[in-house]
Amino acid sequence: MNYSPGGYNQPPENNNPYVNFGPKMPHFVPVEVWLAEKNNIKKLSIFAAISILVYIIGSGVFVSIIQTAASLLSELEGFDYAAFYSKFNSAEFQYLYSALYSVLIVGGPFFLLGFLFRKKGVVADIPMGRPLNSKNFPLIIFGCFGVCLASNLITSYLTLVFSSVSGIELGMPEMPETPHSVGGILLFFLSTAVVPALIEEMAIRGVIMQPLRRYGDWFAIIASAMVFGIMHCNLMQIPFAFTAGIVIGYAVIVTESVWTGVIIHFLNNAFSVTVSIITDFYGETSVQSVILNIIFYAVVIAGCICAVNFYRFKNKKTFYKSPLVNSGNGFFGNVPPFSAKISIGTLLKSYFLTLPMIVAFGAVVYETIMAIILLQ
Repeated sequence: MNYSPGGYNQPPENNNPYVNFGPKMPHFVPVEVWLAEKNNIKKLSIFAAISILVYIIGSGVFVSIIQTAASLLSELEGFDYAAFYSKFNSAEFQYLYSALYSVLIVGGPFFLLGFLFRKKGVVADIPMGRPLNSKNFPLIIFGCFGVCLASNLITSYLTLVFSSVSGIELGMPEMPETPHSVGGILLFFLSTAVVPALIEEMAIRGVIMQPLRRYGDWFAIIASAMVFGIMHCNLMQIPFAFTAGIVIGYAVIVTESVWTGVIIHFLNNAFSVTVSIITDFYGETSVQSVILNIIFYAVVIAGCICAVNFYRFKNKKTFYKSPLVNSGNGFFGNVPPFSAKISIGTLLKSYFLTLPMIVAFGAVVYETIMAIILLQ
């Protein structure tokens, strides 16, 4: 199942049984080959969907275990429940809990199932090396960071418009209060900016996206971005997560390193943490908040310009196009008795129209509806 040692962006060796590489990409894909590859895509879909479902179920179980443990401790004779409750509900404890949650509940299912599926040849290696394209690396980071902030801004406006038109409040996940101690602020950054960026990028742009590159880099970017959106378990966050997933996935492939995604993801989350701290400490109308707001819009405008500039003029990266995907009007080699033209749309349908993936998306819709009901 694996391609050449050069990576998923490199063409397979000439011993590939179903394509004769030459001056033209093939116009056809033998039906028996497509059926075999479709089965592999189904395995990748099942892997991603089960990871999402285990994450959703595990989230509820994890919260229940913590609450049950707290309840049992409160019933112990001589136990100082008031002091325990105070510590349990402190911002410091909540953010420490959040960091542990990201590692065990968010990343755990992807890494555990990735290990199991790897034995079946489904999961590919994660590019952990030094980022390529070093000359343009700052431009890539800043540009993608700016686009992520722009996407966040647009999603916020769309949410406000939807709420004003429909009268339905789409709430964001509730965050603990901003800590005021140095240690608490460090835990805030660790649990909100550092740990999620590391865990989610290794899971999505690593474990999920890399094996999909067998079927083309753009397909891998789009499909993994959709998984990233579904994983957020909130229809309000899906548009932002999907857009950010495309941007970050593109950056990871351009640089051939998952660390690029970690950095961009960290910057996006860290900016949100900074806004929360400044707003809580000084207020929304303070000079500090106004300055931060100006910086935000400056980064959005300049970052988007940098991103467009890199994409149009400085991107030398040749994205891998799978031989499965119809890419021309001619064919190379002998015409088989049966043939099929495979498009990216067909690949996406094969990936997302599996029962586990449909169930996973249904679970996200259910979670969103329940959140809306609780807010009303």
